[in-house]
Amino acid sequence: MEDSEASVPPRVVAVLGGNAFVPADGNLTMARQFRFAREALSHLQPLLGADVQLVLGHGNGPQVGHMLARVEQSLGEAYALPLEVCVAESEGELGYVLLQCLHNLLSSLGSTRPVASLLTQVRVDADDPAFEQPDKPIGPVYGAARAQELRARGFAMAEDAGRGLRRVVPSPRPLEVIEAEVIDRLLSMGVIVIAAGGGGIPVVREGGALKGVDAVVDKDLTAALLADVIGAELLVILTGVPCAYLGFGSAQQVALGRVTPAQVRAYAGEGHFPAGSMGPKMEAAASFAERPGRRAIICDPASLPAALAGRAGTLVSGGSA
Repeated sequence: MEDSEASVPPRVVAVLGGNAFVPADGNLTMARQFRFAREALSHLQPLLGADVQLVLGHGNGPQVGHMLARVEQSLGEAYALPLEVCVAESEGELGYVLLQCLHNLLSSLGSTRPVASLLTQVRVDADDPAFEQPDKPIGPVYGAARAQELRARGFAMAEDAGRGLRRVVPSPRPLEVIEAEVIDRLLSMGVIVIAAGGGGIPVVREGGALKGVDAVVDKDLTAALLADVIGAELLVILTGVPCAYLGFGSAQQVALGRVTPAQVRAYAGEGHFPAGSMGPKMEAAASFAERPGRRAIICDPASLPAALAGRAGTLVSGGSA
């Protein structure tokens, strides 16, 4: 990339993929989640300065999948949990992991900056077509036999971008972050805010009241929406690869450096960004970076310091400030 050294703007939304907490073998444990969170957060030090107002989000696909498995196995012995409650529980679980790891990291850096984890509701449209076409992968990868058993029990299954078969659930588009004003106030007070985890708890309005719905909202689209509402200048999407690619996984794979939102959409139209993986990330980056003075970065945690300086990752920028 050809960017010159770039400073971190005063308000940033960064989001960690849910798989950032999962080792390569897929064996998810609390101890491993803490260890992987510590490792991921260690690369975020450029965003932890006192002059940066930071919102940190996270994915939850693997965690929600495990929660649903517990629900299925305990039917008849414990009360059932709807999907949006599992999303809320994952916000609590990973919010705690990130809260403690951030507190300890800041303490080791000599900072007493406060951190808060906030359960966040996200309004969606009750008539969103996603409710009729589940396509959001959650939970572990299943073999063919187990996938067939789950299908027989009425669960939708689909191939997840070459990883294998996973459960899929509705993923309606986010329309409103209910707690956005609270997040804005906490940021203005100097608090690092962990919010909108897993894309937020999906809710709809019925007669003026909020009501949860069975769905998982895409975390990257919610992060872009939140970043827009609170006036952030930078959106950072942290994932498992150093940058976005054209022809990912093929012999002709090409790394993307600096691109415009228009180029992102053109590449997406050519089928370069799968819906179950890089597609929502690129869409979120493009939608956020359309306005002048905004930029979005896509990279893995280890590449973040270099990406902030324009030497790594994929930078989506729509124009000059």
